[in-house]
Amino acid sequence: MFKGIKIGCSSSGTKYGTRLDTTIIKLEKNAIWSGLFTSNKFKSAPVEICLKKMNKNISEQKVLMINAGNANAATGIKGKKDSEKLIDEVTSLLSISKDNALPFSTGVVGELLDTKKLSLAFKKCCAQLGKNSWEDFAKAIMTTDTCHKIVKKQFSLGSQKINVIGVAKGVGMIEPNMATTLSFIFTDLMLSKIQLKKLHKDICDQTFNSISIDGDQSPSDSSIFATTSEKKSDIKKYHKRIKNNFSEVFEELAKKLVLDGEGATKLIKIKVSGLSSFAASKKVALKVANSPLVKTAAYGEDPNWGRIITAAGNTDIKEFDMKNLSLKIGGHPVLVNGNLSPKYSEAKGKKEFRKKTINIEINLGKSKQSALVMTSDLTPEYISINSDYRS
Repeated sequence: MFKGIKIGCSSSGTKYGTRLDTTIIKLEKNAIWSGLFTSNKFKSAPVEICLKKMNKNISEQKVLMINAGNANAATGIKGKKDSEKLIDEVTSLLSISKDNALPFSTGVVGELLDTKKLSLAFKKCCAQLGKNSWEDFAKAIMTTDTCHKIVKKQFSLGSQKINVIGVAKGVGMIEPNMATTLSFIFTDLMLSKIQLKKLHKDICDQTFNSISIDGDQSPSDSSIFATTSEKKSDIKKYHKRIKNNFSEVFEELAKKLVLDGEGATKLIKIKVSGLSSFAASKKVALKVANSPLVKTAAYGEDPNWGRIITAAGNTDIKEFDMKNLSLKIGGHPVLVNGNLSPKYSEAKGKKEFRKKTINIEINLGKSKQSALVMTSDLTPEYISINSDYRS
């Protein structure tokens, strides 16, 4: 699908037996990347290394190095040295600058990397470059994911066909404030570094940064958006179309993450509108998304809308006024300006809560500002998975 990108995957034999769990992505010298990382004060060793390298402009080949099963977080100086050792080995094999190699680790927190096994695995990845598929890559970065997550899209700009492909992983410890657990999106549209970074940030705020599984933010959250810069186009002329098509890829990946949330059976979409800003609307939506009472009601297919408005009101938004509150479940009015709607019935609510996707709309005023947050239900399976995660 892409020129200028080569994928190599292998197994380290550390946590997942013979399953693929290590990957190298090699980008040719014209490639440009943008990175967004966790805002958690506690950052993994790979994230700390990436943050120091992202703004360096070296026009050479670049590599992304990913291992699954171990987050290399809370591992101190040794953890950082282990990542740097692996970078030294890979860049030496591929004759690439150390500044152009970014490491990513995902998995259990508080365990040191098995550098001996990972060294061998990354060496195999180098030998495999160009031989593995996007699907191999998506599967190799999985941890407790039940399925791999990949989205491909092609759209037209004038006479050109622009390609976009995204891969992501993550099912638990998700309430990103940057991007998501791990996500990698690539395009062949030529963009400047400034254009790429702005698009990345704007789209992430509306997609990856607007999902929550459990309200916990990972120390490893990382998102890369890269272009191989193969195809030139009039960015200003087509800006809206470009952003919309990129956004579709990010949003579809975000949906896949939520639907594969640990033990999830429902996708819950919460749209809040009417407040003076996107930030205020998102704050209210996240309160609803992270309410255990709302999430368990969704699992039980109980349209307990009292839990929804109680969670929404649990904010410090001063402009929140019950008199302006309107609530819809699946398009059915429940409350209108703070009063019960005569059109609503429990039967309608139950019908909506039995669906795979539950749509909740909360309006709090006359502003056109709005925010959409996606979450999953909270199930016994979530407790089971996380109670024996390290066993």
